[in-house]
Amino acid sequence: MDMISLTAGVLSVRYTKLPDRLTHTIGIIVGDNYIPFLEAVEGSAEDPWPPSPPMQQMVQESFKPDASSVLLGVGLSGNGHWSSAIETKDSRGLKFDIACKNSKSATELGSRYRVLGTIQPSPRPNSVEIVLAAINVSANNEITRIEFAVTIGRLDSIDAKGDIKVSPMSDPKLSQTHRWCYEVSLLVLGNA
Repeated sequence: MDMISLTAGVLSVRYTKLPDRLTHTIGIIVGDNYIPFLEAVEGSAEDPWPPSPPMQQMVQESFKPDASSVLLGVGLSGNGHWSSAIETKDSRGLKFDIACKNSKSATELGSRYRVLGTIQPSPRPNSVEIVLAAINVSANNEITRIEFAVTIGRLDSIDAKGDIKVSPMSDPKLSQTHRWCYEVSLLVLGNA
C-alpha cells in the first residue's frame, strides 16, 4: 500500500507508509491537485506513547445499504493497542473515531496535528477554525475555512508551533480503553 484515502466531496484524508507506521494528512482536492491543511505529528519507534495513533494497518471497507466507505485501522505501540474508524459525515466532512486500550499507565494519548494554515477560535465549544487562502474548487466556488470540532474528548492545545491536539476525557494513567472523536468539515464554501 503506497496510499489509501477517503474522500467526502473535495475533502480527503490520505494515509501513506512510513518505515514502522502509517502517517496521514487531511486536505482538499482541486482538479488533479491535493492541498493538505492538516498533517499528523508522528512519533518514532522509541516512543511508547506517540503524539498520534501509530496505525500500522489500514483497510477500506464498504458497508450496505448505502455502500458508504470507511477506513479501518489498527496499530500497536508500547503497551497500547490502537484502532481507528474514519467515515464521511456528508459531502463536506470526515468523522474520526479513535481508541486506545492500554495495559499500563500512558503518559500521553491523543491525536496531534500540525496546521498548515492559520488557526482561529470558533464560536462553537471544543473546536477551532482553520483559515486557508481562498482555494477555488470550481469556477464559482471557493473554500476559505475548515472547522475542526471535537465530539468526544477535548481539544487540548493550540500552541505556538501551529499544532492542535485532541485527547480523551479519561485519565491515560488508567488501564482501560480510551476514546476520542473529531470531525473535520468545510465551513465556508462560497462564491469566488
